[in-house]
Amino acid sequence: MAAASLKGIDKGLKEYLKRNQLPEVYEALLSGLAVMCPDNPYQFILDRLLLGIIPNMKSDDTGEPSIEGLHWDMFIDDEMKPKKKIISESNLEYIFNFDEDTQVCHMHSPTPEMLEVAYSHYNTKLMLLCFNNWLRYHLIKVKKSHELIGKASEAETHYNHRMLQIYMEAWITWVEDRKKRQAVAFNKLHHISNTLMGRVIFRAWHGVTQEAKRTREYFEKLERGEETTDSDDSSFWKVGSDVRDDLSMLPRKIALTIFAELDIMDLARCACVCRSWKVLTQSKFLWSKLDLTKAYRKVTNRVLGTLLAKCRPYLVHLNLRGCYRITEEAFMIIRQCRNLQDLNVSGLEVVDDDTIKVIADGCSVLLFLNVSDTMITDSSLRTIAMHLTNLQYLSLAYCQHFTDKGIGYLSQGKGANRLIYLDLSGCAQLTARAYTFLSHGCYRMQSIILNSIGNLDDECIEDFTQNCNTLRHVSLLGSPNLTDTAFKCIATNKTLAKIKIESNQLISDAAFKQIGRNCHDLFQLYMVDCPRITDQTLKSLVSCRLLTVVNLADCVKLTDSGVRALLEAPCGVKLQELNLTNCVRLTDMTVVTINKRCSNLVYLTICFCDHISEAGIELLGQTSCIVSLDISGCHCSDQGLSSLGNNFRLKDLNLSECTAITDLGLQKFAQQCREIERLDLSHCMQLTDSAIKNLAFNCKMLSYLNLAGCKLLTDLSIQYLCGVCHYLAYLDISGSLHISDKSLKYLKKGCKHLKVLRMKYCRNITKNSAQKMIKYVEELEYNNDNIPGYYGYQFVGVSQDSDSLDLQQMSEYEDY
Repeated sequence: MAAASLKGIDKGLKEYLKRNQLPEVYEALLSGLAVMCPDNPYQFILDRLLLGIIPNMKSDDTGEPSIEGLHWDMFIDDEMKPKKKIISESNLEYIFNFDEDTQVCHMHSPTPEMLEVAYSHYNTKLMLLCFNNWLRYHLIKVKKSHELIGKASEAETHYNHRMLQIYMEAWITWVEDRKKRQAVAFNKLHHISNTLMGRVIFRAWHGVTQEAKRTREYFEKLERGEETTDSDDSSFWKVGSDVRDDLSMLPRKIALTIFAELDIMDLARCACVCRSWKVLTQSKFLWSKLDLTKAYRKVTNRVLGTLLAKCRPYLVHLNLRGCYRITEEAFMIIRQCRNLQDLNVSGLEVVDDDTIKVIADGCSVLLFLNVSDTMITDSSLRTIAMHLTNLQYLSLAYCQHFTDKGIGYLSQGKGANRLIYLDLSGCAQLTARAYTFLSHGCYRMQSIILNSIGNLDDECIEDFTQNCNTLRHVSLLGSPNLTDTAFKCIATNKTLAKIKIESNQLISDAAFKQIGRNCHDLFQLYMVDCPRITDQTLKSLVSCRLLTVVNLADCVKLTDSGVRALLEAPCGVKLQELNLTNCVRLTDMTVVTINKRCSNLVYLTICFCDHISEAGIELLGQTSCIVSLDISGCHCSDQGLSSLGNNFRLKDLNLSECTAITDLGLQKFAQQCREIERLDLSHCMQLTDSAIKNLAFNCKMLSYLNLAGCKLLTDLSIQYLCGVCHYLAYLDISGSLHISDKSLKYLKKGCKHLKVLRMKYCRNITKNSAQKMIKYVEELEYNNDNIPGYYGYQFVGVSQDSDSLDLQQMSEYEDY
C-alpha cells in the first residue's frame, strides 16, 4: 500500500527523500519512541540525533551529506532490543527501491515462479471480488423479486378482501330482505297452523267434553236409577258417526306393522272390513308367522290346510300349541312347508313317533322345535338326531316316555354340536348317564332348563358341566336336592349370564361367592325361596356389573345392609327389575336406597314387607322411573296411594290386601294417574261404588282390573266400568256378594274386548247367566260356593246350590 502511495509524487522529491534517508531517520525515531517511551519525547529526539546521526554523517561523491550505518533500531537501547531479530530488512527499503518505470525491484528482481504465484493470487482475488459483487447483486435482485411478489400477494389479498366485502354487503342485504320475506311467510303459516291446530284442539276438546258430559249424564242416570239394562238402543253404546279408515291412508309398511300385531282371528276379521284392508292382510309379511294358540278351539285339519295353502311358500314360524282338534293328517300338510324353521306342537296328544318322522322328513331345515308334553319316545329322538341336523332349540319338557337311551341318540347325531338350547323340565326319568351323554355330544350348549326335576342331584350337574363350558342360561326351579357343590360346578362357566333357582333349602352363601368371583357377565339372577341365603350373598355379587334383573322373593334372611351393598354397586344404576317379596326384615332404608340409586328401575315388587311403613310408600311416589309396582300386603293407606299418583309413568299397580285404602285415596290417585292400565284392588274391603265411579271416569285406559274380595261393590260399579272402560280385557269380581246377573248384560254391551272374567263365590249370579257369557269371553271362571275364610269376611255365606263352572265344562256350551 505504501509503494502504491508513492506512485503519484514527484521524482525529484522521491530522489531527495531517498538520498537523504529521511524515511529511515523517521522510522528509527518512531521505533525508538515507540519502544523506549521517554518522558520528554522532544529531548529524546534531540539527544538521539546528536549522538546517533550527526557523528555518522559524511559527504558522498556529490558533496552532499549522508548517513552510514543507519538502522531502524539504532535509537533503542540494547537491553530493550529483542534477542532474536524478527525483521531483517526495513520495509522502507522495499518501498523506495521500487522502480516506477520498470516496475521491477532493482535490488531483488522477482522470479517467474513468484510472478506466477502473484498472478494466480491476484487472479483469485479478482475472481473473489467479482463473485462477491455478483453474489451481492444477485441477492439484491432476489430480495427485490421477493419484495415484489410479497407486494403483489398483499395487493391480491387486499383485492380479494375488498371484493369479499362488496359481495358480503350485497349478500347481507339479500339475506335481510330474504329474512323479512320469510318472517312474513312464517307469520302467515304460523297463523294458519295455529288456526288449524286450534280447530283440531277445539274439536278434540269438544269430543272429550261431549264424552265426559255423556259419561256424567250416564252416571247420574245410574245414580237416579233411570238407566236400565233393557235399553239396547241407548246411544251411549253406539259408535260415533265420524269413524274414518285412517289405517288405509298410512304408508303400506306402517300399516303392515300394525297388522303384524294382530292374531289370526283378528286378521281374518280385518280382511272382511273393506277391499283395501283385505289387500293388506294378503301380504306375505303377515303370513311368515302363524300363531294359532288363541284360536286353538277352532283349528281343525280343514282350517289348517286352508291357512297353510295360503302361506306355505314363505311360512317360517308355526305355533299349534293346544290345538287339540287336529289329527295326523294335519302333519302331512305341515311337511309340505319346506321353509319352516320354527314349529311348536306342545301339548298335542296326536304327536308321537310317527308324526315326528313325518315332520323330520319334510321340514329338514327346522331350527326351533317344541314337542313338550307329548308322547314321543327314544325313537323320536333318534329321528330328530338323524334328520334335523340344523336344530338349535329343542324343548322336551314333561315328555315322560323317552329314556337315557334317547338322549344318547340325540347327543350322537350329526347336528348335536349345533344344539344350544335344551328344555328337560319335568323329565324325572333321566339319570346321570343322560347328562354325561349331553356333556360329550352337546358340548356347545348355552341354555339348559331343568325345572321341576325332584330327583336332580349334584352328580347330574357335575357330569353335565364336565365339558359344557359355554353355558349362559341355567334354570333349576324346583330342584331341592342340589347343594353348593352343584352350583360351584356351574360357576366354572365364566360366560354364565342367567341363573334361576327356586325352593332350595341347601344352597348357601358359599355357592354365590364362587358365582360372584367367576361370572362377571351375570345379568339376571332368579333366587326364590332360598332361606339360607344371607346378606353375604348380595355382597359377593357386587362384582357382577351387568345385573339388570334380580328376584330375591322369600329370602327371609336378607336385610337392608345386603340390599344396600348390591344397589350401591355399579349394577345398581343398571338394575331394571327387582323383586323383594316377603323379605320381612327390610325397612324403609331399602326404599331410600332404591330411590337414590336405581334410576333405571322399571319393575319393583315389595309384597308383604311388613316393616316398610307409610313413609316408604310415599317415597316410592318420587321414583318416577317405575312403571310396574307391587305393594300388596304392605301398610299403604290413602296418603301413600295419593303419593303414588305423582308418578305419571306408572302403568301397573298392585294394591291387593291393602285394607286401609278407602274411596278418598283411590279418588286422589285416579285423578293424578290417568294412564294406569293394570290395577289390582283385590281384598280392599272399604271400597264402594263411589271409588269405582271415580276410577272409571278418570282411568279410561284400564285393561286389567281385579276387584276380588271387595264385598261392598254392587251392580252400579260394573255399570260405571262398562260405560267408560271399553278396553277392559280382564275383570275379577270374585266374592262380590251384591253383583247380580244384571251386571253381565252390561259387560256384554260395554266391554267388547273382555277376554277373561272371574266370578267365583258370587251368590247372586246364576249359572244360567254365566253360561250365556261363555261365547263373549275366552276364559270364564264361575262358581257360587261358600266364600272361603281367607277372604276375611265377617260371615260365611251359604249358597243354595253349590254350582261351579270351569273352563272344560264351558266348552260344551260354546258355539263353534
